[in-house]
Amino acid sequence: MSKGNTFENELLLHLFNNSDITLIGDAGGLRGSVGAGSLYVALHTAEPGEGGDQTTSEIAYTGYARVGVARSGAGWTVATNTVTNAAAVTFGQRTDIGTAVATHWSVGVAASGASKILYSGPLGTVVQGPFTALAVDNTIRIPGHSLAVDERVAFYPAFGSALPGSVVEGTLYWVKTVAGDVITISTTQGGGEFDITSDGDGVAYEARTLSITQFITPSFAAGDIDITED
Repeated sequence: MSKGNTFENELLLHLFNNSDITLIGDAGGLRGSVGAGSLYVALHTAEPGEGGDQTTSEIAYTGYARVGVARSGAGWTVATNTVTNAAAVTFGQRTDIGTAVATHWSVGVAASGASKILYSGPLGTVVQGPFTALAVDNTIRIPGHSLAVDERVAFYPAFGSALPGSVVEGTLYWVKTVAGDVITISTTQGGGEFDITSDGDGVAYEARTLSITQFITPSFAAGDIDITED
């Protein structure tokens, strides 16, 4: 089963722009909130997972707080089943000494606490396309990809697909080898080849990490947060 494209776009408009979804129940349909409010962007040191909340692996440093983004066209741009942040999302500057490595973001519903996650993903993602993985030789085929050895990659299931055995959704892996469209991965840079225990497929993303040290001010430029409903 799948949602229709029109409804997918309406759902994103409802969540991110507080728009009505008409003709569900009656002509008025599902109404937007009386007060649109904001959604809150958080940083994480690991994939929080579908069972997590915004405190799961949430980054912590002096100066950090989630950033509220208005549920409107000024906050979020929605088009063709995709939503992006319409303006820069800038977190507080780190004022203490230390290093925290951000790997993922989430969008939730509260400024603090164990609030529910609407969407999450790895930082700096560039969609590399659908992939297929074979357990027999631990290879992952991503037609037309631009990945290089020692870059980071994350895998997510597509609709109706199942990830390869032992591959964890959202985890950042290292690219170990590249031969045309085919890559192998490792859990550590330069480490051993990752053992894929069963065939699978989905969507591959090039990912980035961000080391946040003293005086660093993390920020997403407009369009950096990219969510597709499919």
